[in-house]
Amino acid sequence: MFKKIRFYLVLGSVFLNRNRKYATFSFIALLLVIFAVKILIPSLAPSVLSVYRETGKATFIEGVVGNPAHPNPLFDSTETQRDISSLIFRGLTRIGADGNLLPDLAESYEKKSETEFIFYLREDVYWHDGEKFTADDVVYTVKLAQNPDYDSILVENFRDVEIEKIDQYTVRFGLNEAFTPFPYSTAVGIIPEHIPLSGYKPIGTGDFRVVKIGDREIILTNPKMNLKFRFYPSFEEARTALKLGEIHALGGLSPQEIEMIKKFGGKNFYSHVLPFRQVVVFFNTKHRALRDKNVRQALSFAVDKKTVRELVGGATAKLASNHLALGSWVGVSKERYTYNLNKARRALEAAGYSKGEETWENKEGPLVLTIVTADDPELNSIANLLKEFWGRLGIKVSVKITEIDTLRDNTIPDRNFEVLINFQKVPLDPDQYVLWHTTQQQKANITAIASPQLDKLLEEARKSSSQEKRKEEYKLFTTLLLDEAPAIFLYYPQYIWSVSDKVSGIDLTNFAFTSDRFNSYRNWEIEHGYRFFAK
Repeated sequence: MFKKIRFYLVLGSVFLNRNRKYATFSFIALLLVIFAVKILIPSLAPSVLSVYRETGKATFIEGVVGNPAHPNPLFDSTETQRDISSLIFRGLTRIGADGNLLPDLAESYEKKSETEFIFYLREDVYWHDGEKFTADDVVYTVKLAQNPDYDSILVENFRDVEIEKIDQYTVRFGLNEAFTPFPYSTAVGIIPEHIPLSGYKPIGTGDFRVVKIGDREIILTNPKMNLKFRFYPSFEEARTALKLGEIHALGGLSPQEIEMIKKFGGKNFYSHVLPFRQVVVFFNTKHRALRDKNVRQALSFAVDKKTVRELVGGATAKLASNHLALGSWVGVSKERYTYNLNKARRALEAAGYSKGEETWENKEGPLVLTIVTADDPELNSIANLLKEFWGRLGIKVSVKITEIDTLRDNTIPDRNFEVLINFQKVPLDPDQYVLWHTTQQQKANITAIASPQLDKLLEEARKSSSQEKRKEEYKLFTTLLLDEAPAIFLYYPQYIWSVSDKVSGIDLTNFAFTSDRFNSYRNWEIEHGYRFFAK
């Protein structure tokens, strides 16, 4: 036995001495194979599989204007940013298509008193990085929103509100005074406490997580699909990309643009009325010619709202008779200013104006107005119609078109306008303190209307716990506001979304906000070349 072993050892030694070079290569090759099998393949396999899964999913590309590169509910100032954030982050509550408040990260909440609300959080929620969602995240988000150093857009939601962690899944909100609509303030995105703002990353608890943020795009993903938002510096460039097929979809189109885009073919158009948005004509009540409500009433009587809606608003737009959300529980008020030039003339006469050869005049001079609006086809069309309507009454009117950024950052804050046409977000609750109260003249009270009677109604209605009482107070407020005529509430516009015919399964049935266009994404089917990505 030992002789055989010694024989084979000697034979092996002779073989290695004669074939040392080949043996070395063979040994190294064997080590590489072992390394690959034991270490490299197991470590790379998940990454390779992940890449395959990501590239194998359908990708939906939407064009957006601007550069919403870092979604953060605390600072999202544009509609595009808010739409993207809504896919990544969730709030304690959310708003249903009918405007009702629904639980989200909170399982439920209860009103302990007029100034105290308790929220009970879900215990099965995790952040996209695997950390568990707890009350600490809620407290962290609210404290940051309240911190004046950060200038958060959510500061008004939680002003003078005390937040307290009861336990890991319970938080308490304490208010300085009664504010019945407070729970609506909690329908805002919560950000994670374990990621400080100094090293911020958009990690949320929503349906989509962030894969990539670049200079020209942001990519989100979930097990169903990839969602890519591609940035364009202007709406014109985004429209061109849609026509050329570089993107699947583009939202926020005006009715005036549909026919032009249809000429290029391959597009489907989805539209739905926006119940919490209005097209509004704002009067600067501090301007010399518009201080008198009789003048504002005359201008209101001289506008044919039905014609404006039919010619400009489009098929699904709804006429507005007041400042409230469409279908508000306060009820629909009767139209205060039906088109009537005779009433308009009498109102001008009541304001001390007389008709001259060319225009109306009083002791301060002729009634001449300038309409300011953004560079938007829908708003521009309305401005030209108003110029025509008021021209029939005998008023000289000019139209000034300005950039959206200039309008937002300078024209409105500085009240540098006489008449302004713009889109207005309408609160879900009928409480519109921030829009019409005298103390808000330097903020959202665009018309700068000041009325002690209106102020008192706004202050009392937001504190009342009785919905019937609030209903009566807001009805009275609506009547008095319309009499003051600080604005003309034209219509609730439609949201128009152009989508490639390679995408099917889109459903806008449960739709109230622009972000709701993604609600049906689980049913989408996206054709890509000869490949069809099914549900």
